[in-house]
Amino acid sequence: MSYELHKKKKIRIKKAKLFSTFLICLMLFASVSLYLLYLDREEKNRIKFEKEEKINAKPSYENYFFDNVKTLKDKKLYQLKDNEIREIGTLASDLELSLQKDDFLEDGYFQIKDTTYYIDYKDIEKSEPVSKVEDISYKNYIPFNESVKTLAKTSFYQDKKLIFTINEGMNLPIIIKDDDYYGVLFEEKLYYLKKEDGEVIESNNTSLKHTEGIATLVYHFVYDVNNSDEMKTCKSWNTEICLSSTTFKEHMSYLKEEGFYTATMEDLSLYIDGKVQLPEKTVIITIDDGYFTSASTKILEELNMHATLFLIGIAGDPKNYTSSSLEIHSHTYDLHYTGACSGGQGSPLKCLDREKLLSDLKKSRDTLNGTTVFCYPFFEYNDYAISVLKEAGFEMAFAGNRRKIRVGDNKFTLPRYGIVSTTTVSDIKEIVN
Repeated sequence: MSYELHKKKKIRIKKAKLFSTFLICLMLFASVSLYLLYLDREEKNRIKFEKEEKINAKPSYENYFFDNVKTLKDKKLYQLKDNEIREIGTLASDLELSLQKDDFLEDGYFQIKDTTYYIDYKDIEKSEPVSKVEDISYKNYIPFNESVKTLAKTSFYQDKKLIFTINEGMNLPIIIKDDDYYGVLFEEKLYYLKKEDGEVIESNNTSLKHTEGIATLVYHFVYDVNNSDEMKTCKSWNTEICLSSTTFKEHMSYLKEEGFYTATMEDLSLYIDGKVQLPEKTVIITIDDGYFTSASTKILEELNMHATLFLIGIAGDPKNYTSSSLEIHSHTYDLHYTGACSGGQGSPLKCLDREKLLSDLKKSRDTLNGTTVFCYPFFEYNDYAISVLKEAGFEMAFAGNRRKIRVGDNKFTLPRYGIVSTTTVSDIKEIVN
């Protein structure tokens, strides 16, 4: 073979090798490219799947639930109807609520405690438990045979603040006739409706009788019969108004067994103004001064009865008398002594310098959370004393006079029945009935 032919053959072989290498590289490139495209598609599918999974996944509303919350804005109010949560109104902002869990929590709806209503999980924040003890005296009020009728919606208030609105008209019995509102029971709680939002209609709401007059009993010292030293000291102070715990318990037990409602000062004020009707069997228990009160307080607590303590400021710190059965009001801070003025036992309220009286009364009110209820020392008062009390900010004052309190009575000369050591259960029965 000639040299030229050999050279040409080598060139052809070299070109063939180069072409083969090129084809192999091209195939490798194509394979890698296809693989990368596959990986890219799989990654995109994975991301898409995760996104869809997140979208379709049910969130855990447990993280939004707290036992006590505050609403951050107006919220929709829901109710369970036919086993479905349905919107029925609006809940106001800045409200503190207690919540409870049920099966609808997993759908993002939280039940408002002790109601049939719900809110959703949005626009609420955790808050501290409500420490204020709710006054449920209103549950003893006798409804008027009148109802307030609303039309397209019903707005409920407390302390003149809008609480919630239900998108339907209602017909609710009136239990309180306030100046601009009607008090009604709704969901077993007291709410108020604006008078302008409804009309009053006659309604046969109750056949229960309401009281035509309330006897107010006034006690002073009650000693523990198991404490001989306390008994001796009590009797040495004043035998007439010093009662044994046995006698006091007999009196209270009679009232309890007969079903008497022991009313509060707020109840009485509303009753005098004709704003509420109290049960036919209603009585008010008062205790004057603040000495020898432990035994009587324990008996009241035991029987779950209510009383009002009229405390002389110098008798002791109001904190020492704290009890679920007692509300505490003023008997002056240090004006409970005799001989200051002429007539009777000479109560200082009848004649001392006005500024001196106002200073004492202010001190008494300041130590008793601004009370507006008062009791005259020795049951003594005159026009001057009444004018000073009004200037000092009091709105109601008790004396003696032994008769029942009735609607329309003068709130600054309220009568009471003095109870003494010789008062029997029969006497109590005659007084209250």
